[in-house]
Amino acid sequence: MILSYRKSLSLLLLLAGLSMPLAAQVTLKRGAVVFCGSASNTSAPAFVDEAKVKEATKEWQKIQSEGIDVDSAQGKQLLQQMNSKVREAVKSIAQDESRDMVVRKDDIMDKQGKEAVDLTDKVVAKLGE
Repeated sequence: MILSYRKSLSLLLLLAGLSMPLAAQVTLKRGAVVFCGSASNTSAPAFVDEAKVKEATKEWQKIQSEGIDVDSAQGKQLLQQMNSKVREAVKSIAQDESRDMVVRKDDIMDKQGKEAVDLTDKVVAKLGE
């Protein structure tokens, strides 16, 4: 059976498209922490220093100052509250800064030529409001 020129061209373009990597994909390390967005369709990645962000929360400060065991019921509750606040702050800043993915610092292995912006200071400021 002979394929028409148009069908042959369509098939060729489809196969060529499948062999090319996705232009908007970045590669993350195994176990990466993604606060918002997705590595498979990002065009504007960003990152935060998780330790600095955590230290800026009242919940983490309470855990540290009172010596609360993070595996205790109270410690787990405080960590859950802290993580919720951090994610909300990260999402808010990411939206304000037109960033479609935010991960933990050093979790991006291959940026695919995209500039990853550090949002740590802005997230810390948001948490302090």
